[in-house]
Amino acid sequence: MAEGIKPHELIQLCELLDARFRGKITGTGHKEIDRARNFYTKALAAYFLTLEAGASDDDAIQASIDGGQDHGIDSVYVDSTQTVWLVQSKYKDSGAGEVELAEVGKFVDGVKDLAKQKYERFNEHLQKKIPALNAVFDSGVAKVKAVLTYTGDALGDDKRRVMSDLEAALNQPADPYFLSFLIRGLASFHRMQLDEQLPAPITAEITLENYGHINEPYLCYFGSITGTQLKTLKVEYGAKLFDANIRHFQGDTVVNQDISETIKNNPEHFFYFNNGVTFICDAIRPIGPRDDTRSTGKFRVENLSVINGAQTVTSLAIDLNEDNQEQDVKVLATFIALDADLDEFGGKVTRYRNNQNAVSDIDFAALDENQIQWAQTLQQSGVSYRYKSGELDQEDFDVETAAKALACWAGDSDCNLIAQAKKDAKKLFSRVAGAELHGATYHHLFKDSLQARQLWRIVQIHQLIRESLKSDARQATGLDKDITSNSLMLLSHIVYLKIKPHIDHNDLQLSLVHSNIVRTTAQSITQSIIAEYKKINWGKTPASVFKNASDLKTLKGAVMAALANA
Repeated sequence: MAEGIKPHELIQLCELLDARFRGKITGTGHKEIDRARNFYTKALAAYFLTLEAGASDDDAIQASIDGGQDHGIDSVYVDSTQTVWLVQSKYKDSGAGEVELAEVGKFVDGVKDLAKQKYERFNEHLQKKIPALNAVFDSGVAKVKAVLTYTGDALGDDKRRVMSDLEAALNQPADPYFLSFLIRGLASFHRMQLDEQLPAPITAEITLENYGHINEPYLCYFGSITGTQLKTLKVEYGAKLFDANIRHFQGDTVVNQDISETIKNNPEHFFYFNNGVTFICDAIRPIGPRDDTRSTGKFRVENLSVINGAQTVTSLAIDLNEDNQEQDVKVLATFIALDADLDEFGGKVTRYRNNQNAVSDIDFAALDENQIQWAQTLQQSGVSYRYKSGELDQEDFDVETAAKALACWAGDSDCNLIAQAKKDAKKLFSRVAGAELHGATYHHLFKDSLQARQLWRIVQIHQLIRESLKSDARQATGLDKDITSNSLMLLSHIVYLKIKPHIDHNDLQLSLVHSNIVRTTAQSITQSIIAEYKKINWGKTPASVFKNASDLKTLKGAVMAALANA
C-alpha cells in the first residue's frame, strides 16, 4: 500500500467513530492533527467497551481516564459481572504496524499497579472510580480483562511476553483466571463493524406437518417440512439463511453427493436418509387456522437461521426441480426459539447439531486472528504451522498438536486438561463456559499473550518427549510397555514442570543442549512413572488410568514426591 494511504477498513472505522462519538468525545492536543488522533484513540476505546463489555455509549465515554498520570490505561470500566475492563487504546493513521514495546510496557505496569490497588499513582479521573473498583476487588470473584486496542495489523512476541509474564505473576492457583490480556487490532474492529451492519433478520412463514413441540427450557417445534419450502427460503435469502452456521455449502463432498442422489432418484426416502435441518430463531408463533390433530400447522418464525443442514438446504435448492417436485421431498425440521439467547446455549446447539459433514470446534481456530499471526510469524522463520484443517499436505505441527502440548504445559491441579488431551484432544477447543474443564478451554490454552516463539518451543519439547517415549516403549515389555505407551501427556506435563526455564528462551529452535536436557529428563521421569504406577493397585488398564483425571492426580502426586526425594 502506498505511503500515506489509509486502508479502507480504517476509513470505514473512522467514519463510524465520527458518527457515533463526534461531539461527545473531545480530543486534546496542541495541533489539530493531535486532537484528531486523540479523539479517535478515545473513541476506539469507547467503541470496544460498547461491543465487548456491554457498556452504553455514555458509560463507555465516562470510562475514559486518558490524560496525565493514566499509567498507560485509557479507560477503566466495571461491568455487572464483576469484571474490570482496562483498555489501552492506540490510533495509528497508517492502519498498519504495531504498538511500541515501551507503550505496552507502560500499560502492563499500569495494570499491575491497579491490580495492587495503588490508586494514588493515578490521576483524578481514576480516583472517582475507586469505590466501584474496591467493591469488585473485595467481591472474591473479580476478573480483570486488560485490552490493547489499536488500529494496526500485528503484535510481536516481545509485546506478548510482557503481558504473559504479568498474567503468570498475578494468576494464583486458587484464582487462575483473575487476569487476562486481550489484543484487538484493526482486523478485529473491522469484523466487529461488519457484525453490527448485518442486514435485517429473516422473518418467514412456514408450514409443518405432523408437528409437535417442547416448552422448556426453550420453546421448540419439530415436524416435517417440504423441500420446496426450504428451496424457496434459500432462493429468497441466499447465504444469509446460514448466518448463524459455522460454515456454508461445502460443495461436492461425499455426503452432499448422497443427498443429491436421494433427491433425484429416491425422493420418497429422503426423510429417512437425511438428518434434517435445524433452525434457531428469536420466536416461533402459530398463525392461521388451528388443527387439533396437529397434522398441519402454519407458523411465523422471527430472526430465522439454519445452524445445521446448510448442505441439505443448498442441495435441495440445486437439485429440486420440476422433474422431481411432483413428489415433494419431506425433511425433518426443528425450530428452536432462543429469544436472542445465542451466545451460550445457541452456540452449543450449533456445535452439537453439526455432525453430518464432520465439524468440530477445531474449525473455529481458523477464525482466530492470533492463529493467523502465530502462523505468519513462524512461517517467516521456516516453521509451518497448520491452523486450518486440510490447509497443508505436510507441516511441522498442526493446531491439534499445539493444543495437546499447551494442555500439558498449562496443566491444572486436578489434571483435567492432561486427561482430556489423552482422551479427546478436540474437546480442548471448547469455547463455551461451563463446569467442564476450565470452561472456555480454547481461550485458556491459546491466550492472546501467547508468543509464537513460546508456542513452537513448547511443541518442540512435546515432540522430543514423544520420540523419547516411543524409543522407551520399543524396548519395554509387558506392563512396562503398556504404561510407557500411554503416559505421554502426564510425562510431558511433569517434564515441563522440571525444565520450565528452558522454554522461556530467545532462540526459536531448541538447541542441542536443550534437546539433550529434555531427553534425559523424560527418560528419568518415565522410569519414575513406571515405578510409582506399580505401587498402586489400580484395578484397571493403564489406558484407562491415563485418561482419568483423578487417577492422574494420584499418580502425579506420587511421582512428584519420588522425584523430590531422589
